[in-house]
Amino acid sequence: MRKHRPFSLRRRSVLKAMAATLPIAAFPRLARSTSHQFTEALPIPAELAPTLSDATTDYFEVHQIESLANIIPNLQTRVLTYNGLFPGPTIRVQRGRVAQVRQHNRLSEPVSTHLHGGHIEAASDGHAADLIAPAQFKDYNYINAMDETAEHVYRGLAGFYIIEDPDEVSLNLPIGAQEVCLVIQDRSFNADGSFAYSGDVMGEEGDTIVVNGKAQPFFAVANRKYRFRVLNGSNSRNYRLALSDGSSFIQIGTDGGLLEAPQILSDMFMAPAYRSDVVIDFSSYNIGDSVILQNTLGSGTTAEIMRFDITRDETDSSTIPEELSTITPIPTTGAVNRTFTFQRARQGGPFTINNLAYDPNRIDASPTLGDTEIWTLTNEMNMDHPIHIHDIMCQVLEIEGAAPSATHYPELIGWKDTFNLPPLATAKVIGQFTDFTGIYMMHCHNLEHEDYAMMMNFEVVP
Repeated sequence: MRKHRPFSLRRRSVLKAMAATLPIAAFPRLARSTSHQFTEALPIPAELAPTLSDATTDYFEVHQIESLANIIPNLQTRVLTYNGLFPGPTIRVQRGRVAQVRQHNRLSEPVSTHLHGGHIEAASDGHAADLIAPAQFKDYNYINAMDETAEHVYRGLAGFYIIEDPDEVSLNLPIGAQEVCLVIQDRSFNADGSFAYSGDVMGEEGDTIVVNGKAQPFFAVANRKYRFRVLNGSNSRNYRLALSDGSSFIQIGTDGGLLEAPQILSDMFMAPAYRSDVVIDFSSYNIGDSVILQNTLGSGTTAEIMRFDITRDETDSSTIPEELSTITPIPTTGAVNRTFTFQRARQGGPFTINNLAYDPNRIDASPTLGDTEIWTLTNEMNMDHPIHIHDIMCQVLEIEGAAPSATHYPELIGWKDTFNLPPLATAKVIGQFTDFTGIYMMHCHNLEHEDYAMMMNFEVVP
């Protein structure tokens, strides 16, 4: 997932001050309605072709620009986009090849871009202070070996980045038109179609579910297996996905790639920034049947996400193997232990990590290159904090006293870079700091919490 990442508490204050000078009547809200449900077809994000390829590297050009999108029927919404698309185009690369992505800033303020799921040199990680000025560009180098963030993600800057390898292709999973990227978001709208963004410091939750840039769309499928790469692209909303007829998902992957074996799930929890790779088998349905993807944590207009319509017969030669990959547990012997607590300093104050608000000039941890570390993450608040760690993929050793399992936080099995901490919960994660030195970040991926200082820098040192 690519994500726009400037950091500036000052600009948020300016925006709030500007809003305070305007009468509320200037921003009439669009009434909550289900009239648009399942009236628009699901768009499939376009794949971006490289502008050039050589023996080792594929070169891509991405332009960050304002554009208009038809999210709600008969209304236009001004959005921030990659290449004019909401969501942005999908970049698909092969493991072992370098991808150089040139990001052009055609917006009116500095930006940076962060790639989730990548193991990347610090210069290309998209650190909060690593900004591209308007009318400038930066080249991000992704080796593919393995903020004002909130408002800008709310307005559209997100897209998919998929790394493939021959081993995965050999598994005979659904491919081509049967491999579909889904970014699920929630938004509120003004009556003129513009985004209604309040900047609620506790977390922005919209009253309309948007999938791939359309409000609650439908998707016509054949009676066969489909692979869905699902991203929770919401600022702060958690989802628990379920199919309306009680059918199961087959989860095959998570943030960092394939699981060891498929998981059969009746529902699937997704916190902000979670990625889940799932297969839905529509072969038991009749032509003309429909099934709704629900959010069992939602209500009213946020309880239904999209509808699958079974419209045709197709042969299906794809399979779901019993073994998908090998995940070797990271040894805990000799690991360095660190503890991080997540809290709010005071009512109305910043969100903090270890009682410290973010300071871009401060380093809060210094792992040594080559070391293994266990980080104990404790949520001291009565609300969720989805914690995202840059640079490395981790394994969750335990959460609330036990290791993840089929019946205990199954969404935390496998390689993860984002871990939701429920209220007052503690998790232990283990990771290895390899290949790159430099400054990286850990932060809450409730983006309003992040913008209100729940971030920290860590520096991997030689």
